[in-house]
Amino acid sequence: MYKKLLLWISISFIFLYVNTASAEFPNVKKLISGVQSATGVSMSDLASSKTSSINTYLASTRELSLSLEKAAEAFGVKNEVLEKLAVVKSLKEGNINDKELTKARKASEEAHEIIKQKMAEAKVPSIESKKLMAESIVHLVSGIQKERELVGSVQNLSSQAQGAVSTASPMEIMKVKGIASTALTLVKAIPMDLKLTKDILSSYVEYAKANNIEIPGNAAGLLNGE
Repeated sequence: MYKKLLLWISISFIFLYVNTASAEFPNVKKLISGVQSATGVSMSDLASSKTSSINTYLASTRELSLSLEKAAEAFGVKNEVLEKLAVVKSLKEGNINDKELTKARKASEEAHEIIKQKMAEAKVPSIESKKLMAESIVHLVSGIQKERELVGSVQNLSSQAQGAVSTASPMEIMKVKGIASTALTLVKAIPMDLKLTKDILSSYVEYAKANNIEIPGNAAGLLNGE
């Protein structure tokens, strides 16, 4: 009986200590239940949101690459464009940073310039060329939609990650900073990406209208920011 009483007192003391310490020292609670930001987002949620954002971003860059490839094929410059797009195709989770995204954007711009020059020289496109351009526009529209939908998610992730930096435990601080850095990189990159892709879409739509090529119904809305 005496031993049971001592055990009960010990458990009660530990319970009281954890709750008191959690109230007075927030880091104690985080060490016990997992890191959370000031907004209540756990480390696992932050990591999951980061992965989801990167996957969506990479999916949008794949759509842009496919669009440029199709257009390049339509104008007989596929090899030249593929050479430029090697940088874009090399993007993956491990190299999402300002330097690599700037290089990829520049490569896409250069690829588009090759296509744009051929557009200006083109006379009457063949049926196959028209088909390829129609497919190119579909891929580009899809990529723009993906990136537009990502804007809010990335801004939210950046805010949550930056908030979590000040409350993270020493064991998690580097991970949280990494997530915050990636989120900020995407926040800065997306507006520049959208400007480029809308410029490309504008040139495609102009060419398509002049040559009776089918255009997705939402293309005009995307150009107008709708």
